[in-house]
Amino acid sequence: MAEESTSPATPKKGWQVLVSSLKGWPLSRKIALVAAGVVTLALFAVIIIQARTADYQLLYGNLDNRDAASMVEWLTAQNIPYQLGNNGRNILIPSTNVHQTRLGLASAGLPQGGGVGFEIFDKQSFALTDFVQKVNYSRALQGELARTITSLGPVETARVHLVLPEKRLFKNQQQPATASVILTLVSGRRLGESQVEGMTHLVSSAIEGLSQDNVTVIDQNGNVLTKTGNHNMVGNLSPDMLQFQLQVEQHLEERAQALLDKALGPKNGMIRVTALLEFARTEKTEELFDSEEPVIRSEQVSEEKSGSEIVGGVPGVQSNLQGNTNQAAGATPPSSRSQKTTNYEISKVVSKTINPVGTVKRISVAVLVADKIIPATKDKPEQSKPRTEKDLLTLEKMIASALGLDKARGDIIEVTSMPFTEPPKLDTAEGIAAADLYQYMPFVRYGLLLIGGLLVYVLLVRPIIKTLKSEVTQHNKTVEEMEAETVQDKKQAEQKEMDDLVMKDPVMRIRKSVDANPVFSAHILKNWMEGS
Repeated sequence: MAEESTSPATPKKGWQVLVSSLKGWPLSRKIALVAAGVVTLALFAVIIIQARTADYQLLYGNLDNRDAASMVEWLTAQNIPYQLGNNGRNILIPSTNVHQTRLGLASAGLPQGGGVGFEIFDKQSFALTDFVQKVNYSRALQGELARTITSLGPVETARVHLVLPEKRLFKNQQQPATASVILTLVSGRRLGESQVEGMTHLVSSAIEGLSQDNVTVIDQNGNVLTKTGNHNMVGNLSPDMLQFQLQVEQHLEERAQALLDKALGPKNGMIRVTALLEFARTEKTEELFDSEEPVIRSEQVSEEKSGSEIVGGVPGVQSNLQGNTNQAAGATPPSSRSQKTTNYEISKVVSKTINPVGTVKRISVAVLVADKIIPATKDKPEQSKPRTEKDLLTLEKMIASALGLDKARGDIIEVTSMPFTEPPKLDTAEGIAAADLYQYMPFVRYGLLLIGGLLVYVLLVRPIIKTLKSEVTQHNKTVEEMEAETVQDKKQAEQKEMDDLVMKDPVMRIRKSVDANPVFSAHILKNWMEGS
């Protein structure tokens, strides 16, 4: 029998093996491969397009229509691409041009802040009347004030309305100037009382003859922010009174808390003080009379004399000569009377007492102290034990003395011992500001591109490569491997034929069983022979 000469098959190229392998795939597998390829290409296209697209950042937001139109016209003239948002109130430009564009707009006087300023007088016209000049001056003041107020941090936009009456000849006919300020605050921000007061002082100082009391400030919700009458009363307390009360309570709490920290250690005691203050100003005038010690108010003394004296002769030498017999006639005896009148005044003391504003009427103190901690031992875990009444009474006396509590005034203090519970700690990460995030956007895009490529390779490309490699390995067997597989297949076929024959012939089945286990078969024959 002549031997057949076999020559090894010419190995196919890689792309030929891939094409033949793809042709041998079922239709469902081919459709899945095409779909995966389309999705991959679309994903890469989106990522590449996004990476090549310019990143737009907010240039100015919440602009009015006039400012937005002027800025768009300027951007168009400078060939700077832009996008509009928020119904045309927001303007976005490429992030690389934001700072340069803002400087350019500032040099052009944009945005104007929703109003016109003193640049209204840049263009003079001889046809303007005095009334128009006054109106323009009022508009300029309103616009400049609105721009200044808008520069404040919490203020998003502002409008100012001024009423400037004409000067009158007589003072009693002069009407006061008034101003109204309408604010739109940034979301989540609010103005403090000192900021509102500073704003009203700014407006009143900028307008001649405008009093700070005639300036009204309201927010976008219609809430009056200035102090007018009792609008800002909280209960029976004005904001100033409430702030003073809080300061008094805080001062008392700090004094008592310092004692608690020294006595019990930090975070082992807590104190809260409620102070009731008297804000009414009281004046008291008293007149006290002392009836036991009278005082001379006035004294009057009068004297009265009456009667006549003996009258002598004719004055001269003759009346003095001896022997003159002429007698005095008509003589009466003299008399006198005196009178004294004394007026007394009852002494009195006039006193005027003015009680200060903000005196303390009553103080209520609540003290919470932590229980004593018993350290853990080998047998018992860490435990807490309430403090004794003696300890609580000592703390009560100490705090009452430090705060100057007076039971006659109605002051009360309560000291309680309880176990403290620590609140769960939450991990809070600081957020990154939006302005700082823009500089990292290119790195984020490149990172997403890299992650997308890795996912496509791991989930799609790598499984396909493994499948193709396994199939190529099966088709590129050597001649020796193929001959060994043929011999093995023949042996398996012969063995299968033998098994089928054994199953059909009982004698062959017994022979096979004896060949497989001769000891067991000999033991069975021995038993048969002994039994026979």
